[in-house]
Amino acid sequence: MAVNITGHGRMQQQQENNNGKLAVIVLAAGGSTRLGQPKQLVEFAGKSLIARQCLQALQLTGQVFCVLGCQAELMAKQLTGLPVTRVINENWQKGMSSSIAAAMAALPDDIDAVMIVLVDQWQLGQSELQLLKQSWQAQPQAIVLAGENVKTAGGSKIKKGPPVIFPRRYFPELMALIGEKGAKPLLEKYHDRLKVLELPQAFIDLDTPQQLQQLLASGETLSD
Repeated sequence: MAVNITGHGRMQQQQENNNGKLAVIVLAAGGSTRLGQPKQLVEFAGKSLIARQCLQALQLTGQVFCVLGCQAELMAKQLTGLPVTRVINENWQKGMSSSIAAAMAALPDDIDAVMIVLVDQWQLGQSELQLLKQSWQAQPQAIVLAGENVKTAGGSKIKKGPPVIFPRRYFPELMALIGEKGAKPLLEKYHDRLKVLELPQAFIDLDTPQQLQQLLASGETLSD
Protein backbone atom coordinates (compact mmCIF):
# COMPACT_ATOMS: atom_id res chain seq x y z
CA MET A 1 0.00 0.00 0.00
CA ALA A 2 1.35 3.41 -0.96
CA VAL A 3 1.84 5.94 1.80
CA ASN A 4 1.19 9.60 1.07
CA ILE A 5 3.26 12.28 2.71
CA THR A 6 1.36 14.99 4.53
CA GLY A 7 2.81 18.46 4.09
CA HIS A 8 2.89 21.07 6.84
CA GLY A 9 0.08 23.11 5.32
CA ARG A 10 -2.13 20.12 4.66
CA MET A 11 -2.14 18.45 8.05
CA GLN A 12 -5.60 17.26 8.93
CA GLN A 13 -7.33 19.46 11.46
CA GLN A 14 -9.95 17.06 12.82
CA GLN A 15 -8.77 17.09 16.42
CA GLU A 16 -10.24 14.29 18.53
CA ASN A 17 -9.80 16.11 21.82
CA ASN A 18 -6.80 13.90 22.45
CA ASN A 19 -5.13 14.95 25.68
CA GLY A 20 -3.22 11.70 25.99
CA LYS A 21 0.12 11.50 27.76
CA LEU A 22 3.15 11.43 25.47
CA ALA A 23 6.61 10.24 26.45
CA VAL A 24 9.76 10.91 24.43
CA ILE A 25 12.63 8.44 24.15
CA VAL A 26 15.98 9.92 23.10
CA LEU A 27 18.28 7.17 21.82
CA ALA A 28 21.85 8.08 22.79
CA ALA A 29 23.53 4.78 23.64
CA GLY A 30 25.66 4.15 20.56
CA GLY A 31 29.43 4.07 20.32
CA SER A 32 29.79 6.38 17.28
CA THR A 33 32.21 3.93 15.65
CA ARG A 34 32.19 5.48 12.18
CA LEU A 35 32.46 9.04 13.49
CA GLY A 36 35.47 8.27 15.66
CA GLN A 37 34.27 10.38 18.59
CA PRO A 38 31.11 10.45 20.73
CA LYS A 39 28.44 12.12 18.61
CA GLN A 40 26.43 12.79 21.77
CA LEU A 41 29.05 15.34 22.86
CA VAL A 42 29.34 17.22 19.57
CA GLU A 43 28.17 20.80 20.07
CA PHE A 44 25.60 22.50 17.87
CA ALA A 45 23.98 25.86 18.57
CA GLY A 46 25.92 26.09 21.82
CA LYS A 47 24.82 22.76 23.31
CA SER A 48 25.89 19.15 23.10
CA LEU A 49 23.60 17.11 20.87
CA ILE A 50 22.44 14.96 23.78
CA ALA A 51 21.52 17.97 25.92
CA ARG A 52 19.92 19.77 22.99
CA GLN A 53 17.72 16.85 22.02
CA CYS A 54 16.58 16.30 25.60
CA LEU A 55 15.80 19.99 26.05
CA GLN A 56 13.70 19.95 22.90
CA ALA A 57 11.89 16.85 24.12
CA LEU A 58 11.11 18.57 27.42
CA GLN A 59 9.21 21.22 25.47
CA LEU A 60 6.80 18.47 24.39
CA THR A 61 6.34 16.60 27.65
CA GLY A 62 7.65 16.15 31.16
CA GLN A 63 8.18 12.46 30.44
CA VAL A 64 11.58 12.26 28.72
CA PHE A 65 13.72 9.11 28.79
CA CYS A 66 17.30 9.25 27.51
CA VAL A 67 18.90 5.89 26.81
CA LEU A 68 22.62 5.75 27.60
CA GLY A 69 25.06 2.95 26.90
CA CYS A 70 28.59 3.61 25.68
CA GLN A 71 30.39 5.85 28.22
CA ALA A 72 27.09 6.23 30.06
CA GLU A 73 28.60 8.05 33.03
CA LEU A 74 30.19 10.68 30.79
CA MET A 75 26.96 11.18 28.84
CA ALA A 76 24.90 11.47 32.02
CA LYS A 77 26.96 14.51 33.06
CA GLN A 78 25.56 16.35 30.03
CA LEU A 79 22.09 15.93 31.51
CA THR A 80 22.90 17.37 34.93
CA GLY A 81 20.03 19.52 36.13
CA LEU A 82 17.61 18.33 33.47
CA PRO A 83 14.42 16.52 34.59
CA VAL A 84 15.19 13.58 32.32
CA THR A 85 15.07 9.89 33.24
CA ARG A 86 18.38 8.21 32.43
CA VAL A 87 17.94 4.66 31.18
CA ILE A 88 21.14 2.61 31.13
CA ASN A 89 21.23 -0.04 28.41
CA GLU A 90 23.89 -2.53 29.41
CA ASN A 91 23.32 -4.32 26.10
CA TRP A 92 23.77 -1.26 23.87
CA GLN A 93 26.18 -3.11 21.58
CA LYS A 94 23.31 -5.37 20.51
CA GLY A 95 21.79 -2.50 18.58
CA MET A 96 19.04 0.07 18.62
CA SER A 97 16.31 -2.46 19.36
CA SER A 98 17.80 -3.17 22.78
CA SER A 99 17.77 0.54 23.61
CA ILE A 100 14.13 0.90 22.60
CA ALA A 101 13.17 -2.13 24.67
CA ALA A 102 15.10 -0.81 27.69
CA ALA A 103 13.33 2.54 27.52
CA MET A 104 9.92 0.94 27.09
CA ALA A 105 10.50 -1.08 30.25
CA ALA A 106 11.14 2.17 32.16
CA LEU A 107 7.92 3.93 31.13
CA PRO A 108 5.22 4.57 33.74
CA ASP A 109 1.89 2.83 33.24
CA ASP A 110 -0.09 5.94 32.29
CA ILE A 111 1.71 6.73 29.01
CA ASP A 112 -0.56 6.74 25.94
CA ALA A 113 2.06 7.09 23.20
CA VAL A 114 5.81 7.29 22.81
CA MET A 115 7.96 9.34 20.43
CA ILE A 116 11.33 7.85 19.50
CA VAL A 117 14.00 10.33 18.38
CA LEU A 118 17.71 9.88 17.64
CA VAL A 119 20.35 11.95 19.41
CA ASP A 120 22.09 12.91 16.15
CA GLN A 121 19.11 14.32 14.24
CA TRP A 122 20.69 17.74 14.57
CA GLN A 123 18.56 19.60 12.03
CA LEU A 124 15.32 18.80 13.79
CA GLY A 125 13.92 21.84 15.57
CA GLN A 126 11.09 22.37 18.00
CA SER A 127 8.61 23.11 15.22
CA GLU A 128 9.15 19.70 13.58
CA LEU A 129 8.72 17.83 16.86
CA GLN A 130 5.60 19.83 17.68
CA LEU A 131 4.18 19.00 14.25
CA LEU A 132 4.59 15.29 14.94
CA LYS A 133 2.89 15.64 18.32
CA GLN A 134 -0.01 17.63 16.85
CA SER A 135 -0.49 15.07 14.11
CA TRP A 136 -0.69 12.29 16.72
CA GLN A 137 -3.19 14.34 18.71
CA ALA A 138 -5.33 14.62 15.58
CA GLN A 139 -5.08 10.89 14.83
CA PRO A 140 -4.16 9.15 18.09
CA GLN A 141 -4.44 5.63 16.65
CA ALA A 142 -1.99 6.24 13.79
CA ILE A 143 1.76 5.62 13.81
CA VAL A 144 3.13 9.10 13.04
CA LEU A 145 6.61 9.46 11.58
CA ALA A 146 8.93 11.50 9.39
CA GLY A 147 9.17 11.05 5.65
CA GLU A 148 10.95 12.40 2.61
CA ASN A 149 10.31 12.08 -1.11
CA VAL A 150 13.42 10.63 -2.75
CA LYS A 151 13.94 10.57 -6.50
CA THR A 152 14.80 7.20 -8.03
CA ALA A 153 15.51 5.92 -11.52
CA GLY A 154 11.90 4.81 -11.74
CA GLY A 155 10.38 8.00 -10.37
CA SER A 156 10.33 8.53 -6.62
CA LYS A 157 9.84 6.72 -3.34
CA ILE A 158 9.03 7.74 0.20
CA LYS A 159 11.83 7.36 2.70
CA LYS A 160 10.49 6.82 6.22
CA GLY A 161 12.10 6.98 9.64
CA PRO A 162 12.26 8.58 13.08
CA PRO A 163 11.09 10.56 14.86
CA VAL A 164 8.17 8.18 15.12
CA ILE A 165 5.23 8.14 17.52
CA PHE A 166 3.77 4.77 18.50
CA PRO A 167 0.41 4.60 20.31
CA ARG A 168 0.08 2.41 23.38
CA ARG A 169 -1.26 -0.61 21.48
CA TYR A 170 2.24 -1.18 20.05
CA PHE A 171 4.10 -1.06 23.37
CA PRO A 172 4.34 -4.86 23.83
CA GLU A 173 5.94 -5.25 20.40
CA LEU A 174 8.36 -2.40 21.06
CA MET A 175 9.45 -4.10 24.27
CA ALA A 176 10.07 -7.33 22.36
CA LEU A 177 12.32 -5.81 19.67
CA ILE A 178 15.68 -7.45 18.98
CA GLY A 179 18.47 -6.85 16.48
CA GLU A 180 19.99 -3.89 14.70
CA LYS A 181 16.93 -2.57 12.85
CA GLY A 182 15.23 -0.75 15.70
CA ALA A 183 11.50 -0.26 15.12
CA LYS A 184 11.75 -0.70 11.33
CA PRO A 185 10.09 -4.16 11.42
CA LEU A 186 7.00 -2.63 13.03
CA LEU A 187 6.82 0.10 10.39
CA GLU A 188 6.91 -2.57 7.71
CA LYS A 189 4.37 -4.76 9.48
CA TYR A 190 1.89 -1.92 9.98
CA HIS A 191 2.58 -0.02 6.77
CA ASP A 192 -1.13 0.63 6.28
CA ARG A 193 -1.40 2.46 9.63
CA LEU A 194 1.30 5.06 9.02
CA LYS A 195 0.82 8.82 8.92
CA VAL A 196 3.94 10.18 7.26
CA LEU A 197 4.85 13.86 7.57
CA GLU A 198 7.16 15.61 5.15
CA LEU A 199 10.20 16.28 7.34
CA PRO A 200 13.41 16.06 5.28
CA GLN A 201 15.33 17.53 8.24
CA ALA A 202 14.91 14.19 10.00
CA PHE A 203 17.16 12.45 7.49
CA ILE A 204 20.25 14.56 8.16
CA ASP A 205 22.25 12.85 10.89
CA LEU A 206 25.80 12.47 12.15
CA ASP A 207 27.63 9.23 11.40
CA THR A 208 30.79 10.15 9.50
CA PRO A 209 33.59 12.76 9.69
CA GLN A 210 32.20 14.31 6.50
CA GLN A 211 28.81 14.80 8.14
CA LEU A 212 30.55 16.29 11.17
CA GLN A 213 32.17 18.87 8.91
CA GLN A 214 28.74 19.70 7.49
CA LEU A 215 27.40 20.26 11.00
CA LEU A 216 30.35 22.38 12.10
CA ALA A 217 30.22 24.46 8.92
CA SER A 218 26.53 25.10 9.23
CA GLY A 219 25.81 28.67 10.20
CA GLU A 220 22.08 28.10 10.24
CA THR A 221 20.06 28.68 13.37
CA LEU A 222 17.21 26.25 13.73
CA SER A 223 13.94 28.10 14.17
CA ASP A 224 11.88 26.81 17.06
